[in-house]
Amino acid sequence: MPTVEVVAGFSLLNRWLLYTSVMLAPAQFVSGLGSYWPTSIGFLAYNYYTQIAWYHAIERLELHALSLLTPNFNIIYLVSYLGGISSGTMYLEAPLGVGTAGVLLLNTVSAWKSWALCMPQGYRVYEFFFFGWRRLTPGWHRFFGVWQASDSSLTLAAAILAVVIPLILNNNDDRLPWWFTHAALIPGAVVMLVYSFQLILWTELIVQRNNIVSPTDWIAVWLFVAQIGACFLPPLIHSFPPLRE
Repeated sequence: MPTVEVVAGFSLLNRWLLYTSVMLAPAQFVSGLGSYWPTSIGFLAYNYYTQIAWYHAIERLELHALSLLTPNFNIIYLVSYLGGISSGTMYLEAPLGVGTAGVLLLNTVSAWKSWALCMPQGYRVYEFFFFGWRRLTPGWHRFFGVWQASDSSLTLAAAILAVVIPLILNNNDDRLPWWFTHAALIPGAVVMLVYSFQLILWTELIVQRNNIVSPTDWIAVWLFVAQIGACFLPPLIHSFPPLRE
């Protein structure tokens, strides 16, 4: 099968930064608890950038077999995106919660557009692993539609939680010790890796089987760097005066 070049932003580097962002979600959540620093701004910016780029790629029909991954990533995102809603002040929690709900819904819209526009182009061409290698057919397309419908209901629940959880967290004004974010890094990453490992493996199998290559999106790379800085640097400078309401 010849090599297929798709939209920029899904290179090996971009994919592993995406997986790393998922694994950092628990530490991201902990870093915001009781904090008056905008620790989750980088996380939200990175997620929005990748989702908007994905949406435009779907509209331009530039995904090829990557269109098979949209329900897969919905399952990952509906948990990991909730890592970016914690803060110590409602002035940050409210926009973070609404912003997270928005990016979850955007991802769902993108997934349905991908199902309707991109997948039909790959009948008997796109390959994926499901108890053996399969080729996409109209029957499998309907299967992906059922999968997507299930994901959409879960995503709607997650979007509601993204708005409700900040209201609950706002009652907790205790700032965690600065080292707590770093202590949560490894166990949180392990939990998220266990949760998403099969989906990550399935993604990599599809990429390799369909000979997909993608240029690196360096804007996404630097947004990821900003996400890491926003998450881990503020706890180290916790002695600075907080921006209280």
